[in-house]
Amino acid sequence: MIGKLKTAIIILFSAWISFLASWAWASNTMLMFVGEDIEMLSIASRKEEAAWSAPAIVDVITRQEFENNNAVTLSQALEGTPGFHINQTERSSTYYLRGVANSALILFDTVPMGSGVVKSENYMDYETSLAAVKRIEVIRGGSSVLWGPDAFAGVVNLVPLTGKDVDGFQTGLNLSSNNSSGEAYLNYGFEEDSWSGFASVSGRVAEDDGPETNIVRFWNDGSKPTPPEDRYGEKSADDSHFVNFYGSMTYEDWLTLSLRLSDSLNAYTVSDWDNDLRWEEQAASTRHMVKLEAAKSIDQDSGLRFTGYLSGKSLDYTIIDNTLDRKESSLFAELIYDRSFFLSKSLLTAGISLKSDRYDRVLVWKDFFPDFFPEDDDADSNVLLPQFAQLDFSNDLFSVFGQYRHKFNFVEIWAGARYDNHRVYEDKISYTAGFAWNIEKFILKGIFGTGYRTPFGRQLIDTSYLDQATDQGLEKITTLDSGLEKITTLNLGLSWKHMGTRAAATLFRNAIENYVIEDRTEGFGFPSPNSQDIYGLELEVEHQFFQNLTLCANLTLLNNSGTDEIYYFNDYNILDPQGNVVEEHYLGLRYAYEAGPDIMGTLKAVWDINQNLSLVPELRYFGDQTIYSPVADETLSCGQAWVMDVNLRIRNYFPFDVNLFVKNLFDNKYKTPGLYSVTQNSGFTAGVTLRYSW
Repeated sequence: MIGKLKTAIIILFSAWISFLASWAWASNTMLMFVGEDIEMLSIASRKEEAAWSAPAIVDVITRQEFENNNAVTLSQALEGTPGFHINQTERSSTYYLRGVANSALILFDTVPMGSGVVKSENYMDYETSLAAVKRIEVIRGGSSVLWGPDAFAGVVNLVPLTGKDVDGFQTGLNLSSNNSSGEAYLNYGFEEDSWSGFASVSGRVAEDDGPETNIVRFWNDGSKPTPPEDRYGEKSADDSHFVNFYGSMTYEDWLTLSLRLSDSLNAYTVSDWDNDLRWEEQAASTRHMVKLEAAKSIDQDSGLRFTGYLSGKSLDYTIIDNTLDRKESSLFAELIYDRSFFLSKSLLTAGISLKSDRYDRVLVWKDFFPDFFPEDDDADSNVLLPQFAQLDFSNDLFSVFGQYRHKFNFVEIWAGARYDNHRVYEDKISYTAGFAWNIEKFILKGIFGTGYRTPFGRQLIDTSYLDQATDQGLEKITTLDSGLEKITTLNLGLSWKHMGTRAAATLFRNAIENYVIEDRTEGFGFPSPNSQDIYGLELEVEHQFFQNLTLCANLTLLNNSGTDEIYYFNDYNILDPQGNVVEEHYLGLRYAYEAGPDIMGTLKAVWDINQNLSLVPELRYFGDQTIYSPVADETLSCGQAWVMDVNLRIRNYFPFDVNLFVKNLFDNKYKTPGLYSVTQNSGFTAGVTLRYSW
């Protein structure tokens, strides 16, 4: 059935492209050596350029686009982007990029947003407001040469507004029936003489509309759990709140100082695998970032750029009635030298960077804690608490990198390399090479690259090491016998644009080595490193039928020929007469690699009914996906889904702009993989956004 559906969608998509008689790229591209004023991005070469000829497969989501879609979070803005599938869990959004979970380096103003030890902790929902964002830049494909470790399957950068973009005040109010949530923001910008500045503050409150919990007490005094008969009750999760501030000051376009602060409390209800037990969890976080940027020309052909930042985050993770805290901090400095040669036909980018990361009280589970909530037939088990460790460690990273680009008439070639020297884990070298052949209205890009991903918390520590861990930090870690996760990416993309039509087709391959899943059942056992080989095709088209009507669509197809994942757990031990363990026995469970849906597509229209009314309907489709539990040794399937959103933007009829929106118009209550089991989306949602400038 799925095969027939996939074939039908491909045929319909191809027929539509033929009917339009055009090819075009739905993302915007850029020029590097000559300056046609089209959409720009800054992450492909670490400097602003036009996306058309950038040395990467890129997308640019402008502020107008995500406002037209009423996207107020990064996860909402990325929905429908080629290659991406956004999966909503009870806590937050996770994502698959080209079949790899949580695999992009997500940045706010080029500073990493997420956790360095929890890859699914992306802060891409209400923890990061889009009120201060000018555009969202996306690279699909590894970019480790210029961005370092964790630019694994791609890079996403939120570019903030500046004083040059906002003159005066902007304010907005968003109200939604989903979780009875509401958000308000205020922006201010100015430009005067040599100075420009921008500031934004936003806040959101939300109620949890999930089911009531039935486990309300468990951890007791920390030495033994609450007796089983006292664990049960009924309770709704607490309200959530999210506050964000961003500000920047710029002097003469060469020196910028920026500050970002956020505080959030995210409360949510989760359930066990069989949905019999439900309990509340909370993630309370505070984050800060101070960044200094400077750029100066040495002469007309060369220049220096400096970036330095100090960032940190503190997380209090609450499970029912026990709170576990964690802190992370990063100090970073980078110097980049740019020089053009041969009458600006070539560009050398070379850099050096230092980064020092500190992690305090990283949580590593020894037991799978949901197994301890129900009453056990063995009375002795009812007085046991799940075991965990909280470890401190730090890592210093020294990097040297460079990339050279040269243009020969219609063909540009580039190559680059990066050496990363880690204090804690193994050193690595990343490579990239590619070409762009620009033929009138066509451009053909071929890109090869390698990248690596730093370990998440559980990967860092071998089981035998847990009991020996100290607070003195870790030396060079040797327990990662299989090596760091590695990706080798190959992209071949053809794009075309002519007048009101743009289209693209991109073939890609992700070959992954030493892949380890970030386990939702951590503490039960150990996932084994494996290799995956993911092939895919991304098709994009955009056509302006009339001056006021534009249709666009994209389709992503994936196929994985990699190995099964193997999960090992200790099913029994052999003891000597004195009760000492003389042999541990492990059982291996095989299950299919979770790549997310193997087919994703979006069809969207932008209809400017008149100069004051714009209607934006969007239809998204994604295929089946599965979730495996080694605890139950069972796989559950989450079926395919069609989701329809509609947004109506009204201008000039009122003193303010009005955006009326409906999410999931047909109330399709589809299931998705959750934190510990499957979860169900919230269904139909409606709301209004008001915006006013003065």
